[in-house]
Amino acid sequence: MIGSRETEELIERYCNGDLSAEELRIFEQWLENDSALVEAVDQHRKVIAAFTVIEERTSLKEKLNLIHDEMETEAFSFKAPLKVVKKEASGIKGFYQRHRVISIAAAVTVFAVSGTLLTGALTGLFSTKQQSAYQALRLEVEKLKRNQRAIINGINEAKENPEEAVEERGFIGTGMALNTDGFILTSSHVVKGARKIYISNDKFDQLKVEVIHTDELLDIAVLKVTEEGFKSFGDMPYNLKKGAADPGERVFTLGYPRQDVVYNEGSVSSVTGFEGDTTAYQISIPVNPGNSGGPLFDNQGNLVGVISGRNIGAEGAAFAVQSKYILDDLLKNVKESTSHVSHKNLKGLDRPTQIKKLKDFVFMVKVFN
Repeated sequence: MIGSRETEELIERYCNGDLSAEELRIFEQWLENDSALVEAVDQHRKVIAAFTVIEERTSLKEKLNLIHDEMETEAFSFKAPLKVVKKEASGIKGFYQRHRVISIAAAVTVFAVSGTLLTGALTGLFSTKQQSAYQALRLEVEKLKRNQRAIINGINEAKENPEEAVEERGFIGTGMALNTDGFILTSSHVVKGARKIYISNDKFDQLKVEVIHTDELLDIAVLKVTEEGFKSFGDMPYNLKKGAADPGERVFTLGYPRQDVVYNEGSVSSVTGFEGDTTAYQISIPVNPGNSGGPLFDNQGNLVGVISGRNIGAEGAAFAVQSKYILDDLLKNVKESTSHVSHKNLKGLDRPTQIKKLKDFVFMVKVFN
């Protein structure tokens, strides 16, 4: 009886064309009578094809980086020949050699379990819609316009050109007030790499903020208003819930997937997030790019989480960082953001009234890199 290791080697040699004539005859006869082996061979080839795609993309990225480096060098009048770094093993052959164990093990795993799990994973590499993939919800905007005051340091320059507009690449997310003193909570991936950040809504227009704390594991960031003349957000009608929400509990969110605030509602589907993340909820709310960092409220208006991403392979499946973990992080790292917080809620009010009271404390976060 042939063991799994021998089967692995035979599959690899067969796909590489290394079998002798007699071995090839026997192997092809085996293929004719064993559908599971056929599937294992097919999955092995898909793994190699996937590695080929990754290698090509990696190679292209390296070439572009080299070209970019040379262009920057020339811009500073220091011209040097473009050199390609010699690697241990180049091309798909070298890439495959470095990952041989993974590729063979994957194929034999399919052979052993009838291909169910790996088939789905590999199919996702070749289709436009993956069955299970996490998507962060920072909205990338090719060009964002803002006035001179919002991009140039110096009030005098802004006064000289009040109507002048500029365009920059940027991102949009959502944030919400933590307290009356100008602290805002959002997602860390929204503000990653930010050069300038502004928040705005119907009540506050283009307030300049800066990042004072990030936690990439929780995917949260704390911002602080630095705009001259800012005094307070006003009396907040909600608080940060210390406990956990329950499965089936009704929840709703406010966010900025477009220029005006958008409301959506649903329920807590699971007390764990993507791939069993215990710091997050899975929620049955349709969310879109731009919703990242947005608040998740319960029916009483308590903040129970912050929207972080969605499963693009499951319609209506989104994820939110749980408020109890956010509160623990804030108390440990940004304690001043938890002072002067509200202890109110919106219990007993209908939903339109709740939204009306909440929307002034939810912001579009505009990030310029």
